[in-house]
Amino acid sequence: MQSLITTALAALVPLAAAAPLVGQEVATAAAARDANPGCQSKSFDDFQWTIEDFDFHSSYVFTTPAHQNSWGYVDFNVTNPALEYQVACSGTSNQLSDFFYGTMAYTCTAPDGTSAESTFDFSRPSGVLDFNQTWTCSDADPQYPTTIHAYGTIDLDLNCKDETWENPDWQIGEIYSSRTVTCDPITVPLTPYKMEAVA
Repeated sequence: MQSLITTALAALVPLAAAAPLVGQEVATAAAARDANPGCQSKSFDDFQWTIEDFDFHSSYVFTTPAHQNSWGYVDFNVTNPALEYQVACSGTSNQLSDFFYGTMAYTCTAPDGTSAESTFDFSRPSGVLDFNQTWTCSDADPQYPTTIHAYGTIDLDLNCKDETWENPDWQIGEIYSSRTVTCDPITVPLTPYKMEAVA
C-alpha cells in the first residue's frame, strides 16, 4: 500500500509543477495591451473600423448527380484607427447551400503580443456582417489601461457572379458538374452601434 501511495504522489508532482505555467500563460495573454501614442484618444474620436477587401466565394463540385463536395469562404481584413496593425478574418463552411447563416462566430487573427480580440459572423442570404472587437490601450495611463469593447453590424451589398458547368459526356470517375460563386471584394467603413470602456 505504501508503495502505491508513493507511486501516486510521484506521478502528481510533475502535474503540480506544470500547473503554474498554465496560469502564467493565461496571465500573459490577459496582460496584452497596445501602448502606441493616440491609442486611447483615437478609440473615441468619431471611431469607425474599415472592413477591407471583404471577399465571399463558394464552390460546388458534383462527382456524381447525388454526391457533392461544396464549401464557402469568407476573407477580409479590419483596420482599427486606434491600433497600428490589422486583424485578419477568415471563415470556411460546408453548411449547404449558402454556407454562412449568421449563426456561427469566427475568430480573427491579430499579431502576436497585441491586445485586439475580434470575432465576426456573416449571413450570406441577408448579407449582414456582425463584427465585435475588444482592445486595451495603455498609452494614456500604463498603470491603469483602458479596455474597449465595440460591436458593429453592416449590410453588405455584394456584386456576385454565379457560374455553372455540366459535363455533357459524364462517366464514373469524372466531375459531373461544378458551380462557382465569386463576389467582387469590397471595402467599407463600419461604425459601431455600441461601445463600452473599462479602466
